[in-house]
Amino acid sequence: MSYNNTCRIGITCHLDTVTSSRQEQEEYFTLNRNYANRLLEFGATPFLLPYMPAEHIESVVDNLDGLIISGGDFDVPPSFYKQETLPECGKIVEERSVFERALCIAALEFDLPLLGVCGGMQLLNVICGGSLYQDNALRPNTESHQQDTPKNQTAHALNVDENSLLHALVKTKSLEVNSTHHQVIDKPGKHLRASASAPDGVIEAIEMPGKSFVLGVQWHPEALGDDAQKNIYRGFVQAAMNRQDF
Repeated sequence: MSYNNTCRIGITCHLDTVTSSRQEQEEYFTLNRNYANRLLEFGATPFLLPYMPAEHIESVVDNLDGLIISGGDFDVPPSFYKQETLPECGKIVEERSVFERALCIAALEFDLPLLGVCGGMQLLNVICGGSLYQDNALRPNTESHQQDTPKNQTAHALNVDENSLLHALVKTKSLEVNSTHHQVIDKPGKHLRASASAPDGVIEAIEMPGKSFVLGVQWHPEALGDDAQKNIYRGFVQAAMNRQDF
C-alpha cells in the first residue's frame, strides 16, 4: 500500500517531563501503545499529534482520515463549560486541552471520523455545549468509577442502546468495560445522544447522528481484547477508509 492510499489516523498524546541521565528535565510527548496497536491491527497508520498553535489545526485535519482524542490522567478545564474549578477537580493540562478542543471542533466541521476515549469523550461533550460533574461524588447515587485492577480487566457492565452506532459496532445490549475516570457527564451536549449507560445511570457513550462517525466512550476499549471492544476500532478505521473514497 502506498503512502497516499494509507488510512491516516491522528492520535493526541500527553506531555511528560522526564529526568534524563544527565539530570536534565526534558519534555516528551507520550502515548499508551495500545492505541497504535489497535489501529495497525485494522490496517490504519497512526500519527501522534504534538501540541501546536491554532494556525496549524486546519492543515492537520486536512491531512488525516480520522482522529482519536485519547484519554489521560487530567481533567477538562471547567472554564470550557462555564464553571469555576472546584476542589474536587483533578489536574488540568491547559495546553493539551486547548489543542484538543481546537482539533475536535475542526474534525466536526470537516466531518472527520472522530473517536473520543475516556477524557476524549468528556471533551467532545463539552465542546458541544454539555457539562461535567467535576467529581463522581458530586452526582447523586453514583458509584466509584475508578477500578483498582489493571485496565485489561473489566469493572462493570453497560446497557447499550439498540438503536445506536455503538450497538451496530459491538452487536450486544450488554457490554463489560474497564473504568478509570472520576468525572462524568452532567448535561449532554447539543446534537449528541447517549448510547450507553452504567448501572448507576452514568452516561458511558455518546454519539452524533448525521455525521460519518462521531463516538465517545468513557472506557478504554483499546486495552481490552474481546471482539466487541475491537469492533469499536474496526468500525472507526472503516469509516476513515470510507472517507477516502469521496
